[in-house]
Amino acid sequence: MQAHDQYNGVFLTSDSQFAGHLSIAGADSLVKLIGKSFWAKPETQYSDIHGMLGDGRKASLLDCVFAGQTQHRFDENAQFESTFFPNYVVVGEEFIRSNESVIRAVRYHFKNIASLLSGHKTFQSLDPDPDYVRRLLEEDHKRSVKIAEKHGWSKRPFEPEIGEHPHLLYFSGVWEIIAADTKLGRISLTNRTSHGMGTAAGIGIDNKVTANIEFVEPKTLEAAVRALCTLHGLFELSLGRRQRYRWIELELTHRTKGEEHNLHQTARLYWSLCNERVDDDSKTHRVDVLLAPDRRPGEFATVAAGWMDGVATMGDPRERFATAFFGRYGINRIVGAANMFDLLPESHAPKKKDPDALLRAAVEQCREIFKTLPDSFAKQSVFSALGRVGTASLRDKVYHQADKVIAPVGYKFPDLHLPCKHAVMARNHYVHGSQASFDYQEHFTEFAFITDTLEFVFAASDLLDLGWDLESWIGEARGMSHPFSAYIINYPENMRRLKALVSK
Repeated sequence: MQAHDQYNGVFLTSDSQFAGHLSIAGADSLVKLIGKSFWAKPETQYSDIHGMLGDGRKASLLDCVFAGQTQHRFDENAQFESTFFPNYVVVGEEFIRSNESVIRAVRYHFKNIASLLSGHKTFQSLDPDPDYVRRLLEEDHKRSVKIAEKHGWSKRPFEPEIGEHPHLLYFSGVWEIIAADTKLGRISLTNRTSHGMGTAAGIGIDNKVTANIEFVEPKTLEAAVRALCTLHGLFELSLGRRQRYRWIELELTHRTKGEEHNLHQTARLYWSLCNERVDDDSKTHRVDVLLAPDRRPGEFATVAAGWMDGVATMGDPRERFATAFFGRYGINRIVGAANMFDLLPESHAPKKKDPDALLRAAVEQCREIFKTLPDSFAKQSVFSALGRVGTASLRDKVYHQADKVIAPVGYKFPDLHLPCKHAVMARNHYVHGSQASFDYQEHFTEFAFITDTLEFVFAASDLLDLGWDLESWIGEARGMSHPFSAYIINYPENMRRLKALVSK
């Protein structure tokens, strides 16, 4: 479908009362509406604006934010200009509104999606025998003749040109690579190929692997984007870095008009802020990718379905993980990495830790002693601390998740609890002002290692819960293009450095 990336041109509102200018330019997108009066200032923070582009396509500007007004005077006349920032621009055959559940599916392509797959079985380069190529071309010519006779078209003569060493480019014709059913709908990866007829300059087959979510029930734009972000988060974790959206396509409940086939309309979504946090376009080597849809399709389908279905309970901790994992090393990153364990639901980490009889008795004695004292802030602080006895600490939660990693591959991570312990101590130092176990600024390598440990333990235990085979991945990973593969390779040396440091 026609793309409007970097559209910079005329915009006419649907009621023709305002003309203006629309610029689709990511975070710099804006629409200026000019008329005989100001556009009615919206009563809410977000509003929808509908209009026509210069090529006649309909543009729905959704969740627009008011950005200002300017009045221009020309002699005795005046023009009134209102400016908005559109969070989303949907270009298609029909207008849609932000509160309408009209999105049946969302399909999109991001820059490094091909790194998830090898494609060796799907796309091949062949060097066949010349006689075989002649037979192949004869069969193709016969099919062309039948089609021409059916439609009354002119027939082309069979005049093959075949040399001694013909070369064929091959697409298997398999469109769906992998699919999984979830509560939300069907998610899949598909091939989307394109090719020309061939010229003296050559011929080739281009492909854009497309990620798809086909919803059980139509969604609003907000719900569709939320689902898109959830799936994209899994791909970013699997590849180990933020991924840049290239295009996003919506399939609507509306039907096409004036066409032979009764199809659902498609529209292009331009999400103004989708790539704001992407600053690294480097690729991940295929052998380091955590989930391989083509090499381990069953595992990918199981993990992806569990990931999508678990968003209600795991959405917050995973979002906290992403803001830490893809950030810069420092105080905010290690605090965020620890915070995601506090956000884990009770089903994934212990909330209670039953004290033994002696500890329970001591708690009761302390309560009785402090009851006799005058009321004060210190007294309430002690009661608050006593009330937390028996509640799992942050260290308990981290160790619980670390044990999930140790169970299948403990031989790879000896003494894993040690960097976990010092990561929690570092977090407590920055949050509560407690004693630091070493100088985190002076010993940055060790500080980065304990930060990486928290992130690796969190993500690996999450994926293990969903059915990921960590041991198989470790056996296949041979590079350092993913942060986790680098973590594994550097683990022995980093542990040696940490032990030497904290033993002083």
